[in-house]
Amino acid sequence: MIPGGGSNPIGALGYVGCGLEIMQQAYELGLNVDAVFHGTGSAGTQAGLVAAFEGAQSGIPVEGISVRAPEAPQVANVLKLANEAAALLGLSTRIEAPAVRVDDRHVGAGYGQPTPGMIEAVTLLARKEGILLDPVYSGKGMAGLIAQVREGRYRPGQSIVFVHTGGSAALFGYRSVF
Repeated sequence: MIPGGGSNPIGALGYVGCGLEIMQQAYELGLNVDAVFHGTGSAGTQAGLVAAFEGAQSGIPVEGISVRAPEAPQVANVLKLANEAAALLGLSTRIEAPAVRVDDRHVGAGYGQPTPGMIEAVTLLARKEGILLDPVYSGKGMAGLIAQVREGRYRPGQSIVFVHTGGSAALFGYRSVF
């Protein structure tokens, strides 16, 4: 059984596959991926991505933008699950805390609660790219990516991958916000 969010070792394997696919596509396109961003909540997505990139020794950092938990407990949750997924794969790699990056500045009032950055990110991508982000995960994840670019952590010319985990149907539950 796999719980919501893929937040057990078997569920995290789905995002191990995603990480391997990102590396394969980047190789085929001749890209050096400088970072992978996504919204992190129950830890399955980030744990799988971290297990893939650390297991392959790719050097690709995973920037998890927290949607519910403060940094320290989120790092602990991701680290535990990433190591469980790596063990399930038979990897000898022991994933250490520095491999788990969590930015908790976009949680706002809590899980599922709108933030100005999320509203800006969802609106910006819908208007400029025709991409619908959900307000709970991908919207806050993109808000974190935008904030880090504005802060100068990433520069023009770098290759950033954003993992859109779906959920655009959730927009209908936030009509008053948009």
